[in-house]
Amino acid sequence: MKTSITQITAIGGVAMIALAAALYAESGASASSSNTESGITTNENGSVSRVFTESTVTTNGNMVTEHRRETRTTLDADGNLLESSTSEYAQSYPVGDGEIASLSRRIDGAKQVDKAENAADCDSFMGVKFGSEVKEGEFAEDPSEPTLLRTAFKPKKALAGFNDYYVYVTPTTHRAVKVYACAKNAVDSGSSWRRNYLIEALEKRYQTWARPRSWCRPVYTFDLGSDRYVTAALEGATRDYETVVVAWDENMLRAAAEEAEEIRREARKNAAEKRKARVNDAAEAF
Repeated sequence: MKTSITQITAIGGVAMIALAAALYAESGASASSSNTESGITTNENGSVSRVFTESTVTTNGNMVTEHRRETRTTLDADGNLLESSTSEYAQSYPVGDGEIASLSRRIDGAKQVDKAENAADCDSFMGVKFGSEVKEGEFAEDPSEPTLLRTAFKPKKALAGFNDYYVYVTPTTHRAVKVYACAKNAVDSGSSWRRNYLIEALEKRYQTWARPRSWCRPVYTFDLGSDRYVTAALEGATRDYETVVVAWDENMLRAAAEEAEEIRREARKNAAEKRKARVNDAAEAF
């Protein structure tokens, strides 16, 4: 009886997998995984946003490695795909290290949150509701945000170690677009970046995990859904502040850009009318 090379290869492959599995089991290693659709949101324009989360936890007896992938899709009212994005995060820590917040526990916690409540949970930041009119404050321009105006405010509940709070608004209607919390000294600087309590607090607040923005700087972003985001810069954020946490609404940013463009159009129109009047006055004088 002849045995083909393909058959031999297949048998050898099965044997290698079985041997690897046996060695993995002898080493005390284990693995677990879970999948969950953790959020479905119907947007104002009728589109539907879905969040699908996959997580895997493995251990070799000494170290635990967690991997989490989150896929966000947006469908129109007819079910056509409008947008899709995938974010991944992984972390490793010694077995029994209670200081690390498990990614898998965050998934289980997210299941227990009412979906309608969770969808509305990102409507505000530090007590300021995105899109609401800010009536109090002295508004000033900020060169770093040419389409917005800025004013300081005092939140109902301040953050420990933070000094200043700012809200950025649309230039005409003064609707809230961005909210900043700023600390002159680094907050929780004694901990490693990933273990900073601000990161864990934001993950708990919004039921999502932090995405690293830089390989060399402690900057993390949180995707809240509904075009809203939070970024936390833990050290060396700006020339004036070491730690800065900012939340913003992309839809309101677009609205601010439209208002700023309307202001520019009106300014150009007024300038043209003034120049025309000067030309006519000069022509009459000549």
